[in-house]
Amino acid sequence: MHVLAVVAHPDDAEIFCGGTLAKHAARGDDVTIAYMTRGEFGGFDTTQDELAATREEEARNAAAVLGAEVTFLDFEDGRVVYTLENRLKLVDCIREQAPDIILTHFADDMHPDHRATSRLVTDAYYMVSLPLLEREHPPCDPTNVYYFGKPTSSFEPTVIVDVTDHEETKEQAALEHESQVAWLEEHGGIDAEFTDFVESMRATAHAVGRQAGATYAEGFTSLHDSSVEYLE
Repeated sequence: MHVLAVVAHPDDAEIFCGGTLAKHAARGDDVTIAYMTRGEFGGFDTTQDELAATREEEARNAAAVLGAEVTFLDFEDGRVVYTLENRLKLVDCIREQAPDIILTHFADDMHPDHRATSRLVTDAYYMVSLPLLEREHPPCDPTNVYYFGKPTSSFEPTVIVDVTDHEETKEQAALEHESQVAWLEEHGGIDAEFTDFVESMRATAHAVGRQAGATYAEGFTSLHDSSVEYLE
């Protein structure tokens, strides 16, 4: 199996689906993380270009801990917008990777980059198999899209993945994002809930895990199937 996670920023993979990605990699599946942006707005005492380079390096290091390959789609942080041109960029990304399944953001999210990424991926998914849409890479046919997000009144996971055996790997990967950890500790702001980066992830994974009788778990909704599913 090839799993493609399309995330808006470095560290989104670890926060939302790092345990699932590590689990797939550990069992021998191919795992790729596609980063829409390099998160170059989330810093201080630096420039956007310098921070982008730092966060790309950290993302590569974190992905290596998870056992994933990476690709960067060169969108600008805070400026991901829905256009046909950008949808076709996602078509190209998905076709190049030819995954079996895709993981991405839930549509109803506070962050505009997350919302735009979700819509771009979803609509690109409907186009990637069209043989008459001629692009650089041939059509492919992923079986499903799974959406991750923070458990809220609007996001109620129907697919629960037990990541107990991979929580430590997920947390180690998250700590590779040193500049983001420093930014959250210094800035907080709208992301104040993530000030204690690893502890916040651990608490969420533990809360989701209770739904499946697991110590730690991650939750998703599925594009094609709304039935509740628990995956060990």
